[in-house]
Amino acid sequence: MRMYFLSGVFAALLGFLGCAGQTLDDAAKSQHAKYILVAALDAWKAGHVESLAARTPSIRFADHDQRAGMELVDYEFENEAAQIRPFQNVRIVLSLRDKQGQTNEKTVTYQVGVEPALTVLRSDN
Repeated sequence: MRMYFLSGVFAALLGFLGCAGQTLDDAAKSQHAKYILVAALDAWKAGHVESLAARTPSIRFADHDQRAGMELVDYEFENEAAQIRPFQNVRIVLSLRDKQGQTNEKTVTYQVGVEPALTVLRSDN
């Protein structure tokens, strides 16, 4: 009887750990995606986007405002508490300064890729 009880406890523990592992894996992926997005935006804000390609592993960052010479003054997540899932839209409020010194805010969308390469791609128009 004791053996059946221990087997049941062991099976329940494995089931619990399996579920918990999946939840932690999702949370870890979300944290990793957020880290990549923040690293890319921080590099733009610091004026060092080129440093993203030199990282190991490198981060590919594509944003048409950045390429057009806009300076990133600041940014914030539209929903700070939301999980960031790979290849799903993440809305960010950017504060941008143009070459004439005018600053404006706009809400944009990015997608973060974690496999096979690290990418942060602007996905709005």
